[in-house]
Amino acid sequence: MQINEEFSNQVVLPDLLAPIEVQEFESLEEKYKLVKQISSALLLVLALSGFFLIAWFSSGNIPIKVLIGVPFIFVVLFVLRFVLVLLGFPKKGYLLREQDVSYRSGLLIYKLTTIPFNRIQHVEVSQNMIEKSFGLSSVKVFTAGGSVSDLAIPGLLPDKAHQIESFLLSKVSKHE
Repeated sequence: MQINEEFSNQVVLPDLLAPIEVQEFESLEEKYKLVKQISSALLLVLALSGFFLIAWFSSGNIPIKVLIGVPFIFVVLFVLRFVLVLLGFPKKGYLLREQDVSYRSGLLIYKLTTIPFNRIQHVEVSQNMIEKSFGLSSVKVFTAGGSVSDLAIPGLLPDKAHQIESFLLSKVSKHE
């Protein structure tokens, strides 16, 4: 076995590390907030439509309290989600550094995901129907062991999304 003379494994003290929260995260496009609100509204319309279809075909056996209460609960949940989207949007952002990519989100439940470049297996740019109609894209980062992305950066302009994809892929190729 040959010993690598360049190998180093020095102790890194936590006090000397720059906290990632102090770093300046890039914000998502403002249009993405509207996309999230429209998605919520569509979900509300589908839920209410489904409920009223069930009520229609139940031949009048549903009590009036249920006919009023269930839609009221759906509307309250929609308003709550709407407010959470508004308040939580400024907390969302991404950060590209020399060795990793990070995405943060969350108002009630804070989530910070960081993936080092040497763990990335695949990167893709995607758009769902609503994002496409607003001219937005998402970058999805995959690591080994799953078919679901480990990190997704939504709410990006397509050019920016492809720039990030190219940057990540160039960094991944250097780590192979």
